[in-house]
Amino acid sequence: MRRVHRRKGILPIATSVMMLTSSLVAASLPNALAATIHHGGTVVEALPPQVDINWYLPLRPNVYNSLYDAWASGLMYKGLFHIDGKGQIDYARSIASKISWNPKGTVYTVSLNPKWHWSNGQPVTARDVQFTWNLIKAASASTAPAPWPYSGAGSGGIPSDVQSFKVLNNDTFQITLNQPVNQVWFEYNGLSDLLPLPEASWNKYPHNVNQELSYLANNGNNPAFFSVTDGPFKMASAVQNVSWKFIPNPKYDGHKPYLDSLVLSYETSDTAEVDALRTGTVQVGYLPAYMYGSRSQLTSDKLFPSYSFSMPVTRLNFKNKVMGPVFKQLAVRQAMQMGVDQLSIIKDLYDGLGVPGTGPIPAYPNAFLPPTLKKPIYSFNPTAGIKLLEKNGWHEVNGVMQNAQGKSLSFEVQYPSGNTTTAAMVQLLQQDWAMEGIKVTLLPLPFATLLHYHHQPSKWEVQAGISWSYGGTYPTGGGIYGTNGGYNFFGYSNPVMDRLILATHKPHATAQAAQQALDAYANFAAHQLPNLYMPLPASLTEIGKNVHGVEKSSNSFTNSISPQYWWTN
Repeated sequence: MRRVHRRKGILPIATSVMMLTSSLVAASLPNALAATIHHGGTVVEALPPQVDINWYLPLRPNVYNSLYDAWASGLMYKGLFHIDGKGQIDYARSIASKISWNPKGTVYTVSLNPKWHWSNGQPVTARDVQFTWNLIKAASASTAPAPWPYSGAGSGGIPSDVQSFKVLNNDTFQITLNQPVNQVWFEYNGLSDLLPLPEASWNKYPHNVNQELSYLANNGNNPAFFSVTDGPFKMASAVQNVSWKFIPNPKYDGHKPYLDSLVLSYETSDTAEVDALRTGTVQVGYLPAYMYGSRSQLTSDKLFPSYSFSMPVTRLNFKNKVMGPVFKQLAVRQAMQMGVDQLSIIKDLYDGLGVPGTGPIPAYPNAFLPPTLKKPIYSFNPTAGIKLLEKNGWHEVNGVMQNAQGKSLSFEVQYPSGNTTTAAMVQLLQQDWAMEGIKVTLLPLPFATLLHYHHQPSKWEVQAGISWSYGGTYPTGGGIYGTNGGYNFFGYSNPVMDRLILATHKPHATAQAAQQALDAYANFAAHQLPNLYMPLPASLTEIGKNVHGVEKSSNSFTNSISPQYWWTN
């Protein structure tokens, strides 16, 4: 998925949210099917409980780097590439028409398809990409104004590995790197960030890039600002805690939407969302895992299960002054992972529809998964967890583990509010960790609040019920686990991890050699636990029987939506 600059992002888990993008090309529709397609109508899609869309700008700082913010910008702005369900670039649906590089892998030349235009009729050009590059470079710097820095800094070698960016002509640009890199990694994780932005409309401060960044940030959640787009939709309205409405962009040069409008709907709770499905107020939504047994009650819907290319985690704050030094102890992290009963979570909370988390590489699709990580390295074993803690200087005092300095294994776990399955999951964590002498206090918070706490180390210790979406990128860990990575807000640092991540970024003679480097990184991360790995639930999407094209346009690899291929009758 490359219809926004960065599909990587954080999202709540255990909410079986649909994560779809299209692999359907209009020209491939059989004539009989094409004849049945109805133009017009509105589809309302439910967001997870208490999830707002707070940022519409395709470039995102960490505090707005959620999958649902990416959905909004992705409806309005096309990425440089479109990635299909097999992880391949589909140039027929991409702004880029070709990418080539020199034998050393240091110079990348990208040609743009001249068919693409902005909604004001102006062509999408290489200068629009250059505008994006200048913004990313400045937004990644330590001098960038709030709310930056850019969330993608460090991932894909952007911007640190870039020596120069040159516009060769209206439809061609060239990037020269400081050193040879893994071409696939740079293509998927670096080049893909450089989606064109409307330079002529947005560049109000061409001689002061920080002022420009502030200007864009001040308009990041202003619907009226996003009047010039090149994607299939335009934003018609946005009401916080209510809904976000999108209408077709009549000047779109790709597959034009069948619908008159798409509405992303805020939901207060699972119950409210399922009631909206029952009454038809919502036509595309989710079935909470704990309600799977009652799915037959949704008689007007059809169920579509799928898995997303994402990694559910419980995040530990290594920067927190109180608990950070404790979490930096590998034995503590290992004991905590041994206290996660993944199989019971899958069986009891996900109705058996889930797979254990084994490391940083998602299980679905399994193209990148090392054979050694088909099963968790640390299975559920509280007894072994206790012994490990005791071996490393911890002892039980009044039911809570304590070290020689009198520090207790007692902390707060924050999690997204509004979802019954997530609440049950963290309660199970609380109970099982208590068996190891780990005392947990639970605190539900709105998802947006969790995101805003990320750069405030004193505000949180542990966050659960969240997931990292790779969104169609090469699943290496530079941005999330590398020292000072753009989304490594939690302060994990390990020189061996840095070295192994760097090895995945370097060029390799064969695809097998590249996979071996990725395997080495993944196995180390699985053992070292920069976060705790949690089970991945199946996404149980409910689709109204009068809504069509959703399943055919699905692509779990990219975690986005392509409603321009949906229609109703």
